[in-house]
Amino acid sequence: MRLTFRTQIIVTMILVIVGFISSLWFNKDMYYNLAWVFTGLIFFINPVYPKNITSLEKERAKKGIRIAGMILVFIGLTNGFGV
Repeated sequence: MRLTFRTQIIVTMILVIVGFISSLWFNKDMYYNLAWVFTGLIFFINPVYPKNITSLEKERAKKGIRIAGMILVFIGLTNGFGV
């Protein structure tokens, strides 16, 4: 089942909020960073874009979203958000 752009944004927002709350609750920054890593992986594995973007080619849009997903993974692995 492929997620739509709206559904995927909602899922990733919930994931980041749960990661943030877990980081506060357990006093470990790792959970918030892992939430961003998983968010990046979701967009890398399932590159979706809004339906109103019709002027872009589909393959170029998917490639751009995958690159953005890898940037999110890199930031989540290297940055300490709560520090």
